[in-house]
Amino acid sequence: MERFNLEGLKVSLVYPPYGAIKNEPGIKAVKENYGVFPTLSLMYVAGCLEQHGVEVQLIDVNAENLTLEETVARLNEFGPDYVGYTITTYLFYQTLSWVKAIKELVDIPVIVGGVHMGMYPLESMSHMCLDYGVTGEAEATLPHLLDALMRGNELGGIKGLVWRGEDGEPIYNGHAPTIANISEAAMPSRHLVDNSLYYSFISKYKNFSCLMTSRGCPYRCIFCEQGGLKFRPRTPEDVVNEIEIANKEHGVIEFDFFDSAFTIQKQRVINICKEIVRRKLQVVWAARTRVDCISEEMLQWMARAGCVRIYYGLESGNREVLRTLLKAADLEEANKTVRQTREAGIDVFGYFMVGNPGDTPSTIRQTIRYALDLDLTYAQFSKVTPMPGTQLYDMYMKEYGEDYWRKYILDENYDSYIPRPGCDLTEEEIQELTQLAYVRFYYRPQFAMKSIAKMRSWHEVKRSVSTAWQMLVQKPEGQYQEMDLS
Repeated sequence: MERFNLEGLKVSLVYPPYGAIKNEPGIKAVKENYGVFPTLSLMYVAGCLEQHGVEVQLIDVNAENLTLEETVARLNEFGPDYVGYTITTYLFYQTLSWVKAIKELVDIPVIVGGVHMGMYPLESMSHMCLDYGVTGEAEATLPHLLDALMRGNELGGIKGLVWRGEDGEPIYNGHAPTIANISEAAMPSRHLVDNSLYYSFISKYKNFSCLMTSRGCPYRCIFCEQGGLKFRPRTPEDVVNEIEIANKEHGVIEFDFFDSAFTIQKQRVINICKEIVRRKLQVVWAARTRVDCISEEMLQWMARAGCVRIYYGLESGNREVLRTLLKAADLEEANKTVRQTREAGIDVFGYFMVGNPGDTPSTIRQTIRYALDLDLTYAQFSKVTPMPGTQLYDMYMKEYGEDYWRKYILDENYDSYIPRPGCDLTEEEIQELTQLAYVRFYYRPQFAMKSIAKMRSWHEVKRSVSTAWQMLVQKPEGQYQEMDLS
């Protein structure tokens, strides 16, 4: 990748807090108690900028529970030339409320990025508090933008950039090419955050972080934005180098691998595990993958190298629904993989979705029974949300004849529940069935006793009881309201 000399530039990256809103997959009780995760995307951006000589500040408002005034004070003390944010579609206005509030007090140009910007670049830039948008991978566009701004060069030739012309109207320069060799990309800048702040509700250690060993996924599940994107893995040496640096220099003990499907290339996974063992790294980790990308040899190596949990996308207990979702594995294969994983000494976390195309109360109850029959350690039941860039959203637009998210980005008052294609259940029915799934799974006496036995503190017991109660009584999320910035 091309290198720029951007010494002298200062960039602040801000990760605002977020709360539960409508049209997101998780129910409110689960989201509010799921944990505090590092902003991996902004840490990657920070690493990229530092690679080119930029001085970077990363403010994780969410993890540190900062007020607006505290955030602004840090920005003023640092004195950045630009302030950057990552932005997602369904949290667009929560992020935007912080962008607006900060810009009113710190009048510095704003740069935003994230997958969302590639979906709705011009629509997003209709909000005048945003000055520049980076679409696609930041490494391919952001250094070019900062170099041009630093030297007063034209912006028209920078691919992946959305910006304003002389008349103030947004201009999109088109997609930038993806990075061919992502092992050349900078590692996330973990030294800019307090890693002891992060945890998930099932992590074993507080010094916790996330990791990406690949980008893209060759599979085409209809609900996933990564589906069909070219699979680009990092080398085993590069992956383990990052683990070792995070462990020895930043005290990270536990990792959550955020790849869409970590085990696509089984030999690469085995080589990563062998390298962790060879270097005698005392770490534990979890990974996400598919039930049809598993072998017993690989599971044995994963367990030996510190893997304590695998998240499997099981999605549904109904065969027809699985076929509609383009999930290649059948129920028997899932049963076998779950059993082999538990036999290897690795916990199993099952992901399920409620409100798929073809779902009815009967198929959802079938999914709940299937989740109960499997030997799962944990389960998550998410409400289906058609997100832009997925085949599911294409189905939605064909069925309902509108681009819901485009209207939403252009008008913050356009805030209704988005229907689910091929599913006649109401939002209230989806919410009730999702809550039922959680109650049926987690309120089993045997499961409750095992969970209590594993708890290490009164705080953990209190949080679990609170979450369980919220699952029982909480209603669907209300209308969108701007975040309280006090």
